[in-house]
Amino acid sequence: MNEKDLAIFVGKKIREYRKKKKLTQKELGDIIGVKHNTISNYETGTISPEQDALFALSRALDISIDDLFPHSDEDNDLEKALSFSDDMDLNDIDFLNKLIKQTKSLKGDERKKFIDNIRFAVEYFDRMNK
Repeated sequence: MNEKDLAIFVGKKIREYRKKKKLTQKELGDIIGVKHNTISNYETGTISPEQDALFALSRALDISIDDLFPHSDEDNDLEKALSFSDDMDLNDIDFLNKLIKQTKSLKGDERKKFIDNIRFAVEYFDRMNK
């Protein structure tokens, strides 16, 4: 999927979830701090929301950021986790799935910092259990 198609896909999802919440473009814009024509431009794919706008939209619409993006058949992280986890309970698997989704939602330095923090925690745990 190219960048323009992705912008259109995300825009359609924003519109879908906005309508489910029975919000006008103006109301959604007021909630997230942008003008209604910005919401219109998001929904048509004319412009793509920046990262902070994506977070604001997900909060305002009570959805995950992932809900705005396409999912592939290969993208079922919970199923992947289940296949590798014979002795893990559902809460552990769900937590790992959330870590994966959070990691995928981040970009650049933010993703690197997030992974570095997880790596630090794992290495610390390993050192304490030697």
